Amino acid sequence: MSTDPAPVPQAQAGSSRVLRPKRGEDYDPQRLGLPKPPGFIRTFFRRNPWIIDSVLMGLFYYASLGSVISSATGSVPIAVVLLSGILSLGTTAAILFRRFIPRILAGISSVLLLAIFPGNTGSSVGIIAMVIALYALAVYRSARSAWLWTIIGTAAATLGALSAGLLDVAVGLVAFLGYGMVFVIATLIGISVGNRARYMDALFARAAQLARERDQQAQLATASERARIAREMHDIVAHSLTVMIALADGATRAATSDPSRAMDAMAHVSEIGRTSLTDMRRVLGVLTEASGDGPADDPTATGAVPLAPQPTFDELRPLIDSYRAAGLPITLTISGAVPDDSATQLTVFRVVQEALTNALRYSRTPSRVEVTVDFTDPALSEVTVRDDGFGVATDSAVVSVGSGRGLIGMRERVALYGGTVEAGAVEPRGWRVHATIPTAADPSDHSSR
Repeated sequence: MSTDPAPVPQAQAGSSRVLRPKRGEDYDPQRLGLPKPPGFIRTFFRRNPWIIDSVLMGLFYYASLGSVISSATGSVPIAVVLLSGILSLGTTAAILFRRFIPRILAGISSVLLLAIFPGNTGSSVGIIAMVIALYALAVYRSARSAWLWTIIGTAAATLGALSAGLLDVAVGLVAFLGYGMVFVIATLIGISVGNRARYMDALFARAAQLARERDQQAQLATASERARIAREMHDIVAHSLTVMIALADGATRAATSDPSRAMDAMAHVSEIGRTSLTDMRRVLGVLTEASGDGPADDPTATGAVPLAPQPTFDELRPLIDSYRAAGLPITLTISGAVPDDSATQLTVFRVVQEALTNALRYSRTPSRVEVTVDFTDPALSEVTVRDDGFGVATDSAVVSVGSGRGLIGMRERVALYGGTVEAGAVEPRGWRVHATIPTAADPSDHSSR
């Protein structure tokens, strides 16, 4: 899984990306592990944008209402007054939704600037509406749209004033520059605020993405650790219990006919049980060591078990002896020089342990179990375990139903080093496990995986 971070969205002035309101939890600094942003008032209005929109709508409503009333009291046709009132009401409604329809607001404002007639004071109202529209375009749409409507609004204001006779043609150019300066200032302020908002949104999005990746990595690490612990516990518990059960069954059968053999078998059971308990304490001690609440932190504490290295190839013969004591007729053949790579030795040990456990649990009356370990090729180790049993016994007292976890764990352990495992029945009877394990030239090669 790739953990490369995704690129952070850039806040560009010419971007056409719409600035959408985010959900409240996306801006929660505590959830993202960020310090609380400054500016309580700004944060409040950012989370409650309708307050500002309602205030702007109310102020513009009173300004436009005054313009309409002043036009009605003069010698202006009633139709023109009604048109001015309709345009003012439409502009007022558009201001309330300026965050969502800024282009419509800019278009209505341009029409309002053009619909100026002698005796009407609506020119200033139209300029106010266009200023609000340009700011909204720069913040919630793009700088390109804001600049385009700046030119359109300037031309509309100038043409409207000229057509109404409010300006002389000689001063039309000066008026054009004056209107343009007002609209350019509104656009620049909107671009500055919009870019800052887009930049903050990109930072919050990046922080949220990093938080999600952190949580995902923690979940992956937890799942990997659980799988590793499950394999270790399976090696310790399932294998040891299998041998102990076989020894106990043998001791039960020999209790009356051969008491000495029964006593030897129970002695093996006791020894294997103590060894398994020690190994389990080591595993649990590693789990609690980091939290500081386990005995592994204090070797002098009661019940503390010192940590020990993982099994090596030297412990393979004692392992096979324990299975022989449980009743398996095992023959061991080793070819070549044992590699110094501790990871390879551990993998060989675990493969043999799992294969012999399966033979002890599922193979019925095997006459031989052959264990072959081939180190002839310095770059490749091969392990073969084959028995000639008839399969799972039908006696309900000794039948054992497997979950398949052992074979899965074996394949995962070998695949970790680039090897393969083949397991299956062979003719005329029996079961065969064959594993190939690449041997690293340098033991550090495995530790870096």
